[in-house]
Amino acid sequence: MTEPTPRQVLYALVAGGFLLVVAALVVGAAVSGLVPTWWTVATAGTVALVSIWSAANWRRTARVLLGAIGIFLLWTVGTLILAG
Repeated sequence: MTEPTPRQVLYALVAGGFLLVVAALVVGAAVSGLVPTWWTVATAGTVALVSIWSAANWRRTARVLLGAIGIFLLWTVGTLILAG
């Protein structure tokens, strides 16, 4: 296996940061009662699955970033729909 490039490491850290932010938002929305319980469970499970997949495939920077940003957008749109 080749050594990772600095760009791969940076992008993996950025994707990890997005996933941490989404996890914090999921918990915050649940604690504040902003969204139903089923939405919290579904998004928390999705964040966990994306995190596990990203940890195993962190060298695939485009896919990892797409997954992290995608789950952020999914949570944002879903929460806005359900909160309104």
